[in-house]
Order: sequence, then structure tokens, then C-alpha cells
Amino acid sequence: MNRIFREYKVLLDYEELFIFIFIIYYMISSQIGSLDKIFSGGLQDGIITEISGLRGTGKTQLALQFAIEPLRNNEKILLIDTTVEFRPERFLQMLQSRNLPESLLENLHVSRVTDTHKQIEILKNLNKNYFSLLIIDNITDLFSFEYSKKEHLIEKNANFGNYMIDLSKITQLENIPIIITNQIFSHDDVNYQRMHTQLENYIHQKIHLEKMENKNICTVSSPFIHNTKFDYKMTNSGIEETESI
Repeated sequence: MNRIFREYKVLLDYEELFIFIFIIYYMISSQIGSLDKIFSGGLQDGIITEISGLRGTGKTQLALQFAIEPLRNNEKILLIDTTVEFRPERFLQMLQSRNLPESLLENLHVSRVTDTHKQIEILKNLNKNYFSLLIIDNITDLFSFEYSKKEHLIEKNANFGNYMIDLSKITQLENIPIIITNQIFSHDDVNYQRMHTQLENYIHQKIHLEKMENKNICTVSSPFIHNTKFDYKMTNSGIEETESI
């Protein structure tokens, strides 16, 4: 019995070591030292990460920074742009500031969508073995716009819920990391986030960007991370930390 237990323990140790190496190898860097440190090395496969904040806090820039390392490794990225505000020249500026070639843009596939039907259909027709990272910028805008009336609330929640279920299946079954952005709005000095309740059940980790007085603050949280913060600034390179943790 002892010999069998020892053999099983050795096998388990090897399996755990393989899993550990696999996770480390497939982590995606944010290009920000403090953020990678919080994530124990970077963005892991099979996880949905939300980046939220008021307009102009750098949500899209940070999402695109996660794409830099996979692009540099000749991997393909899908960006679903629901705001139709993606500017390739801005991302090119971020690449050039790192002395990276313009040709990397060829592996960034941008799908501009203007209605929820197309936003949903893209997932159904997605070639899951083709892309190593999926970015959705912004995930709730079109749902909130098309279902703005109170009598459409149930339909909106049902359709958005099904959409999030499809996203979860992609992360879990295909092991593809997903980054979503969601804008925060302010009314009478009260901040609120669209469809916050519906998103809560599907998000694994959150990155919140905000401006406070004369500085920008990034707050990271998840079931395993308790509101860790660092200061940042926006430059030609994108998001850069100003105070490391």
C-alpha cells in the first residue's frame, strides 16, 4: 500500500508540475510590471477579464496592450469593436514606441459591429482554433442601445445572458482568454455600470481604471485578489505604471 501511494504521489507531482509549467507558458503580458505581478505573471487562458472605467481612462488602450505579446509571437487576435472607434494609427503608435514592426497589425483582425445580431453571430461563427485572444470593446453598448425601453428589459437580459454563456463556453472549452471593456457612466456624481448584475456571474477578474484628482488609479480584483492598486499614466506606448507595487 505504501509503495502504491508513493508511486501515485510521484505521478501527481509530475502532473502538477506539468500543469504549472503549462499555465506559466501561456500567460499573456499586459506590458505593465505591476499588473503582471498581480496576475502572477500575466493573463491566463480560460479566463474572462473585464476592464471598466469612465470614458477616457484608457480601457481600449489597456485591452490592446494585452494583444502586443501574442502578435509579436505571430498569433492572431480578434477585436470585436461595437463602438466603431478603433483607430489603427493609435495602436500602430503603441507598436512603434516599442520598436515593433507595422506588419504585426496584419494579425489583428477587427470586426466592426453595429447591432446585437451581428455581435451574437460573430461568436457562433467564430473559428475557435484560429485566434489566441478575443477582445470585445465595448460589450454592453449595443444591448443597452437596442433594448433601451422598459418593455424590452426581459428580452435584453435574456439575450445578453445567452451571449455571456456563449463567451463562457469559449473560455472553458477552447481555453481562449477573453477581454471585455465596459464603460462606467456618471450622473449627479453617482457612477454606474451598464448591465453590472448580468456580468457579475461570468467575470473572473476585473480591472478598474479611474481618474482621482491629479492621478490615474488602476484597481484589480478577483475572488483571489483583494482590490490591489497602482498608479498609471497614458503615454504614446499606452498605459504605463507610475508607481510600482
